[in-house]
Amino acid sequence: MFFGKGIRCVVAILLVSLVTAYAGEYMPSNPEALSKAELMDAKRDSIAKVRFRGLVLRQLANKEDDVRSLCSGVKKCLDIQYDFCSQEDLKPWPKTKYDDEFCEPFKEITRRGFPADLKQPMAAEVYARLGRQYRAIYENKGTLPLGANAISYLFDNMPFTAQLINAYLGSGYELGYTSRNRRFFHGSNGRSLSGEFYWVLQDSAGQKLGMRNVFFGYGHAKVLKWSLHGTAVAYLDMDEIAPNKISYKLTAIVFPANSILNSIMQMNVFKSVVNDKIDHIVDDVKKASKEYFGGNKEPMLKSAALKSQENVQYVLDFETVVNGAPWKLGDFERLQRQREKERPAPAPLKVEEPRMVK
Repeated sequence: MFFGKGIRCVVAILLVSLVTAYAGEYMPSNPEALSKAELMDAKRDSIAKVRFRGLVLRQLANKEDDVRSLCSGVKKCLDIQYDFCSQEDLKPWPKTKYDDEFCEPFKEITRRGFPADLKQPMAAEVYARLGRQYRAIYENKGTLPLGANAISYLFDNMPFTAQLINAYLGSGYELGYTSRNRRFFHGSNGRSLSGEFYWVLQDSAGQKLGMRNVFFGYGHAKVLKWSLHGTAVAYLDMDEIAPNKISYKLTAIVFPANSILNSIMQMNVFKSVVNDKIDHIVDDVKKASKEYFGGNKEPMLKSAALKSQENVQYVLDFETVVNGAPWKLGDFERLQRQREKERPAPAPLKVEEPRMVK
């Protein structure tokens, strides 16, 4: 789902040039009328803005174009102007229509609970991508033979989920968390797709926990003759429509690096190949689920990976959920903490001094 090509490298503006530009923008035209204290405050304010812009620039991998995309995008679509944005940063991209269609992703992610507040993790990266000149949108819909509690457990314990699918299909899926808060993770289907992701939102404005998700990721894929890499923002919306059946809609917004690649990624044949790759993953989940819910537990019992002490416990937990126990996102960590507290402390080692027996 995550495609793009190498993003163009650009030269960062020298710090001295930035200071000069900001001084010209924020210093008054009649400095003699200001006191020394006012001049110092203005200078500190200008330097602070330059420094903050530098921090944002580093977050965006020193890509000046992305600073412009960030500043112009949130200004045009959300009427937000960051203090650090220069007049050059605020210039709209030529040939880009900042109409309702272009601005809808800005408004949608804001409605879901991720405002354009740069204090939030990854906010600069997400909104800078949304403000780029080119984008392609892919949608994939369908159903999965899983209930809301079961899918919540599988999302709550991703490494186990990958091992469970591998046990039934002999595949090479990998999922693993890369941060303590479990919001950053990596994944691969063991074939042509891999990536690193941030779990931006796990609900929509506090509603439908685990069933309304937003991801931001850097992905790598082989599509037809191309080996591609790039970034995307993806929405995954799910609803339980019957016992052990959920509907899903995946919407991925990807950001081509240039007009040529943008034209290619808008082609129906390209979109068809992308959807085929998504369908392949969904089909793998369906196959494994069908085997499991059909009563075939042999692959799970034979899997070497699932025989570890922790995975045996996870199998028991999952069986409990499948048999009707409730589960919501976040229960995994709570249960792990509870088990850690209940674990008996190791008995102290008793060492007796040797005694001479008469």
